[in-house]
Amino acid sequence: MDWTQIITTLLTLLIPTGGLVAIFTMAEKKSGMMLENAKGLADSYKALAEEYQQREEKTQALLVEKEEALMTQIKMNSSLRHALDDAHTETAVARLMYCKKAKCVDRDPPFGSNADNVVESIKQTTRQEYQANTRKRSNGKEDGQD
Repeated sequence: MDWTQIITTLLTLLIPTGGLVAIFTMAEKKSGMMLENAKGLADSYKALAEEYQQREEKTQALLVEKEEALMTQIKMNSSLRHALDDAHTETAVARLMYCKKAKCVDRDPPFGSNADNVVESIKQTTRQEYQANTRKRSNGKEDGQD
């Protein structure tokens, strides 16, 4: 067998069975498979990104809900503190006005007929001090901080 016969035999076998076409299209198939693989990876990363986006949205919604609940609690706490402060003021005024003697003929403490004015004066002074302290705290100046 010489070379021409070998080449002719190979061509005769490769052409009808599609082997010659397979040799030339092998590079195209390889690049097509690589493109499909890259597309699959891109799709999986896209799905993963969407999942993280949904988690972030749920987390943001929970955060907003928790912040609203916290603000409600803070407002309730503030109103309860104001009510407690008012109750303490009323108690302090009542203790000041309490007569220490049994019959109260000569009153101790001696407020007499100005008792209502004294009570209002004490309440007003207490409110002004409380408001001044509240303003200091809201401006970020606690006791000892300037």
